[in-house]
Amino acid sequence: MLPFLASAVPMGIAGGILGLSNGLSGWSTLGLAMAVNSGTAQFVGFALIAGHAGWLTVLLTTLILGLRMLIYSTILVPHIREVPQRWRVLLGFGLIDAVFFVGIERLKKGELTEHKHLFFLGASGAMYVTWMLSTLVGMALGSALPDLANLGLDFPMTAMFVAMLAGSLTNWRVGTVIVTAGLTVMLAHGLPYNLGVVLATVVGALVGTACEYVEKRRTGAADATDATERTEQTEENAA
Repeated sequence: MLPFLASAVPMGIAGGILGLSNGLSGWSTLGLAMAVNSGTAQFVGFALIAGHAGWLTVLLTTLILGLRMLIYSTILVPHIREVPQRWRVLLGFGLIDAVFFVGIERLKKGELTEHKHLFFLGASGAMYVTWMLSTLVGMALGSALPDLANLGLDFPMTAMFVAMLAGSLTNWRVGTVIVTAGLTVMLAHGLPYNLGVVLATVVGALVGTACEYVEKRRTGAADATDATERTEQTEENAA
């Protein structure tokens, strides 16, 4: 978790600087960061604002970008069925890319067996507080160092996500979603207002849902086949 926390600092600082440089007030910059709890949605929102897009466009775009959480939640649901519903609502807000990658890695290794909600709550809370504090630092530095956002401060988080995505390719569902979304965003890179990212998110979410459906059908068919074989074996033994 520490590498993600460390890489969130320059991203949050860049977010604070970008908010002010794109004409938002300090309260608006911080409020957007607190509300969306997503670096991707926040940065795309700043780009849309800089392009003089309407607020409805900004709102709908940030909401659509959040659809990738549908992919994450679909993958996590089988692992957290025992978590009470009241906790799921709270954890849903805190579910971000970093928390998902760290959580799913620990789940695959069998390191999370009890009190899973406490782990996700702690991880998301640590990321949230770090992001907000970094955003405040960026806002404070924005007026003194206006060109700081052009120094590639977002690269550490990008590099971390690439590394985590590479490790997730062993899961055929995640790999399919990543490849499909990647191809979509490349084919749609010419769309205005970064809508290629939005389209890729929607396509990725749909593909992820379809993959989960296929997996459930496959698992159900395999269970039915096993049950039939056990029944036939029992009948043969009885005969």
